[in-house]
Amino acid sequence: MIGLTVLVLGFAWYQKLKPKKEIDCDCATDEKLSFFQSKFFLGIVTLFAIVMTTFPYYSSEFYPKTEKEMIVVDKANIKIINLEIKGLTCTSCEEYINHSVSQLNGIINIKSSYENGNAEIEFDNSKISIEEIEKAVNFTAYSVINTK
Repeated sequence: MIGLTVLVLGFAWYQKLKPKKEIDCDCATDEKLSFFQSKFFLGIVTLFAIVMTTFPYYSSEFYPKTEKEMIVVDKANIKIINLEIKGLTCTSCEEYINHSVSQLNGIINIKSSYENGNAEIEFDNSKISIEEIEKAVNFTAYSVINTK
């Protein structure tokens, strides 16, 4: 997708900047181009494309860091599960899952990976159940395929 965007924008800039053929006839006049045919508009579109293409790399800045104090009553209650999640495609997806699940009471740590399609969650099972965690993940529009 990025390659296609670069190709289209490159062709648009080439068409805009290539030398125009000289016309020997005085009857031909240069028409004033509309805003949508201007270099300024093409520059805006190019800048927008760059910002949107790089969005997954800086999307984590839009999610607040959630540092919460956790009191563990019994170490035996600490469990780690690995959820296989369908639909994770970028780091923005990871951050959304991490942010949503970490808001739940009883979650100690979460680390999701779009590359592996999973989330490893450390939680206190006296405060939250696996079903509640799965429900929270499914609520984010991603779906839990398997729990280990």
